[in-house]
Amino acid sequence: MEERDAIFRDKLTALMTDLNGGEGRDKKLRRTIGAYSDKLAQEAGAKDWGDLKERADGSTYDSLLRFFQRQTETMQKHGDHEGVRALEILAVSLIARRQYAEDLLPGITFLDRYIAECARNARKFGAQILPPASRH
Repeated sequence: MEERDAIFRDKLTALMTDLNGGEGRDKKLRRTIGAYSDKLAQEAGAKDWGDLKERADGSTYDSLLRFFQRQTETMQKHGDHEGVRALEILAVSLIARRQYAEDLLPGITFLDRYIAECARNARKFGAQILPPASRH
């Protein structure tokens, strides 16, 4: 178990570095994270990603991780780098639910807030009414 904890710690640290280093502002990535987190939460009958993480029992947790793995493989074949990264971020967030080291809490909290913000913005973006096309 210690090896998995060390791997998670390294993954979370690298992810936080990347997101804070500029990747976290990428609009396409943010929309993709938001869209997936909302869709998965809705399909599970949860109010949002955080609620889904809290309520996920063992089989739901395992099922989500298998979904992320399968979907990531498909996305990689199609060159969908934002999709791969979005699912990686959601997977790390899901796994974080079972991490209890106090020094990881700030990173986990940041990640949860980041995903929630992405979801809010994706909903807002999806709810916008486009102006009618102008006549020429």
